[in-house]
Amino acid sequence: MLLRGQGRYTDDVSVPGQAYAVMVRSRNAHGIIRAIATEAVSAMPGVLGVYTAADLQSYGPLKCVVPFKNRDGSPMKKPWRGALAKDKVRYVGDPIACVVAETLNAAKDAAEAVEADIDPLPAVVSAKDATSGDAPLLYDDVPGNVALDYHYGDTDAVSAAFAAAAHVTRLNLVNSRVVVAAM
Repeated sequence: MLLRGQGRYTDDVSVPGQAYAVMVRSRNAHGIIRAIATEAVSAMPGVLGVYTAADLQSYGPLKCVVPFKNRDGSPMKKPWRGALAKDKVRYVGDPIACVVAETLNAAKDAAEAVEADIDPLPAVVSAKDATSGDAPLLYDDVPGNVALDYHYGDTDAVSAAFAAAAHVTRLNLVNSRVVVAAM
């Protein structure tokens, strides 16, 4: 369908009375949320609602249903993660509020008017730095910033294959915020 120009995405859908949502995202890489001012935004033309983590408390956290275990057999750490950042932002773009309005432009204008008071905290930009002993913690209940120390496979067989290989190439790969999320 996509190759023939007949694909449809949610942005292609337009139904009478539909509303538009725009996320307000953190400009800080790491910080404590002191306040998110939404009162004036709620009164802007076309705005139907402005939501922060406080408004979503009854929905609980996002669920992680994968039952991974650490190498030592202990369960992986599953810190509380809501749809919107609650007390702390942990990356640039972390969603902190959601504006719903009658039109896309009204939602965008209102999202830009949301005022966030965030006290910056030290941040790191690599996984290697994040796991160093003096790195700032993203989640207080995840020591060393390692939620899962996972191993799968036969270590001895892999070591033997590398030992027998005619040539071995070593390289560092950097993946940022990898998520399994099918379109």
